[in-house]
Amino acid sequence: MKIKHIKLILGRMLKSFKKKFIKTSLIYYIYRYFKYKFKSFKSYGGSGEDIFIAKFFRNLKKGFYVDVGALHPINGSLTYLLYQKGWNGINIDMMQENLRLFDIFRKRDVNLDIAVSSSKGFINAYLFEIGSGVNTTQLKLAKKWRGEFNKNFTKRKVKKNTLNNIFKTNKVARDFNFLNIDVEGHEFDVLKGLNLNDYRPKLISIEIHVSKTKEIFRSNIFRYLSENNYELVSQYKQTSFFTPK
Repeated sequence: MKIKHIKLILGRMLKSFKKKFIKTSLIYYIYRYFKYKFKSFKSYGGSGEDIFIAKFFRNLKKGFYVDVGALHPINGSLTYLLYQKGWNGINIDMMQENLRLFDIFRKRDVNLDIAVSSSKGFINAYLFEIGSGVNTTQLKLAKKWRGEFNKNFTKRKVKKNTLNNIFKTNKVARDFNFLNIDVEGHEFDVLKGLNLNDYRPKLISIEIHVSKTKEIFRSNIFRYLSENNYELVSQYKQTSFFTPK
């Protein structure tokens, strides 16, 4: 008997065994429970933050996210695992060239080419190469990174708006699931444009640029979120996670 025939027979026997015994036994259901509970995920985020997010929303098959400073639809994304799961949302990036990839790979999402701040109008953006993770509205930071990475940047005036206005225009639900803010030094200004009485995301991840973890508790971002009844629940390098109290 040829090897491929033996494999075929064994495969059918195993399938029959699973159907008649395993799937009708208590052991099988226990196995399925723990397999799901401790399921491993492939990380696309820079420091594994998306694993925490995926596990936080483990039991939610579909949800809604807003990613401010989205940069790339897959690489380094904190929302791509959720998108794979069936979620959709809004991706915001002030570099138009970055958004073109979102239009290709994130067709269920709304992709917005705009800066986010505490007011509506225009703002200077300091942009490095396409796909760069250090595009910023802070000239001081742009000059610092130009020296560190030996790459030049271009200055471009871009439209800006508040999260409150963007959410209202796009009919975002008050208690949507997940908000990510990663805008290279402009995070607090983004937060100030969000009224947390009008919108209460169930999980917020935000970069807080401090040199020591204990300095997080003295930051404007921490104080602002605490005053709006959010508490710190986890922290991955510069990314901090907050949930409503």
